[in-house]
Amino acid sequence: MNKGKGSLKEAAQKALSRGEWRKALECFQHHCAQEPEDLRSRLKVAELLERLGQKKEAVQGYRKVAEAYAQDGFLLQAISINKMVLRIDPLAKEVNDRLAQLYAERANEMKPIRPFPRIPLFSDLNEQELQALLPHLQSKTFPKGSCICREGERGDSLFVITRGEVAIIRQAPKGEEVWIRNLKDGDLFGEFGYFVDQKRHATVKAITECEVLEIYRTELNEIMQIHPRLNEVLQNLFKERILDNFLALSPLFSSLNPGERGETLKWFHLRKIPEGTLLFKGGDPPTSLYMVRSGEVEIFTQNRLGKKVRLGLLESGNLFGEIGLLFDKPRMANARTTRPTELLEMTQGDLKACLLEFPQLQTRLKEISLKRLSRMKELLSQETIQKAKEAMV
Repeated sequence: MNKGKGSLKEAAQKALSRGEWRKALECFQHHCAQEPEDLRSRLKVAELLERLGQKKEAVQGYRKVAEAYAQDGFLLQAISINKMVLRIDPLAKEVNDRLAQLYAERANEMKPIRPFPRIPLFSDLNEQELQALLPHLQSKTFPKGSCICREGERGDSLFVITRGEVAIIRQAPKGEEVWIRNLKDGDLFGEFGYFVDQKRHATVKAITECEVLEIYRTELNEIMQIHPRLNEVLQNLFKERILDNFLALSPLFSSLNPGERGETLKWFHLRKIPEGTLLFKGGDPPTSLYMVRSGEVEIFTQNRLGKKVRLGLLESGNLFGEIGLLFDKPRMANARTTRPTELLEMTQGDLKACLLEFPQLQTRLKEISLKRLSRMKELLSQETIQKAKEAMV
């Protein structure tokens, strides 16, 4: 066959589109002999061998391509190909260990040929943690135009795109769909529901045929029992992907640039609080401000007749407890969780350090606090208003 490199690949693609698998295989094999670094074409060879029932040869091809992808730093593609190997030969468990070893070796080289592309979650795992994670990943393929997940559905898993492109879409108040952004190979999605409230906050549609890897919360929790450092990796992912969004939308921290917001993350500490826990009550000394990561917190007080007056129900992203710290006054209201809740806490000392580093926040914090006090006064009786002048939340 005397066809040039380009024409060989074109002939292979045309034969493939016509369903002429043997001819496509022959053309791809000749092309790969001339261009061994064309991993996509080598993958097509393995796929065609599998279609033609030559499973042993297909597995060998898949393995070699997966190793080549891993050595080049394309971990997600290598994982996806290994899932094909395991589909044909479920006993080939060692492929995951080999993949983790190869990736770790290349990542640890003193002078890599080129920097590895950063992959959320995966790039922060060591070899043992990656080995533990790989068997739990589910590889899924979605045809062009299909829906991967829908806004409002339960969402307790993370997705990483190994191939293709997806659109992130949200529903506007009037029901129309609003495009947010597109994501491509290596991008992660589903993290907001995973970390915050186990609910999908957007619809994700496949713009092209897509392959994704999915990992469920329950399986990550199992891995953490053996590899507890994974919890630290996930917390870092939360800070990187979710907390920064909270701060960017926060009336207090939105004035900071991304680098400055990143600096404030060091002052927040995660607390897991059971349902029905009283966080503080009126008259308590102020010790911390809080941001709701997930769950719900009720802020309430009592009027002069002893009846409860609800001041607000706070959900993900809401900040509270800052007024007492700012004015150094006892709490005026009560705060209680209404369901299991995760809070990000900043202590009084950490807030002072934060305001020293970013003094512009002081003015903004006072503005927010005074507005919040004004809203409280609208809900309280005249007697309680008098008390509010002497004690502030």
